[in-house]
Amino acid sequence: MTPNGDFASDQAPERLGAEPDDLQRMRAFEAERQTIVGELHDDLLPYLFAAAGSLASLQRQHPELESKLDQPAQWIDQAREITRRIMSGAALPSDFSSGPLVAAKEFLESVVLDSNDAKLSVQWANPDASAEFDWQETQTIAVYRIVCEAVRNVVRHAGATELVVSWQTNANGWTVSIQDNGVGLDWQTVSKSSHGITLMRERAAAAGLRLQIGAGQTEGTEVTVGQVTMASQPE
Repeated sequence: MTPNGDFASDQAPERLGAEPDDLQRMRAFEAERQTIVGELHDDLLPYLFAAAGSLASLQRQHPELESKLDQPAQWIDQAREITRRIMSGAALPSDFSSGPLVAAKEFLESVVLDSNDAKLSVQWANPDASAEFDWQETQTIAVYRIVCEAVRNVVRHAGATELVVSWQTNANGWTVSIQDNGVGLDWQTVSKSSHGITLMRERAAAAGLRLQIGAGQTEGTEVTVGQVTMASQPE
């Protein structure tokens, strides 16, 4: 990666264990997400804004209906906020110069964690140090998406009070770990083919990375993605 966050053209995906077709597939998938963002912005949001404006006008013209229209108005406001959140999450950051972990931290703190009502303490261990790594395109996209998906899952489903996202390196490579102290996963009921897990696995495979999802060291769940062979955990 060049200093301004662009991807160096001489970095071949084969060096990561990823195939050229995987890189093209990842780019196509991201392009499709951008198309969806454009459609939400151009085709859906205008109707939601128009509906909100119409309801506000009705409330002004007919004060006797104000209480009855409060709930529909709140639903429309929530729909607009959810749409904005989906758009923000679907779009890749414009600047990856500090690496995917810092980019994920900035997005999650501004969009996901900022709107989280639960008392969740989040610790980011060494995210700035990851900026010094020579990230390649497949790695950058995969790590960014996996971290964002894993943290969103913790916020939505884990019931956790503590979450640690850490970056570690050694002589063999690097790993990113997302660990919470929540309720954990019931491996009898959670399917390996579930949408979120499937997407994380596909992204890791396309980047030539290893993804593991299992029980945390003491409780909760740990998601680990890395460039090195990691200790075996239940998946």
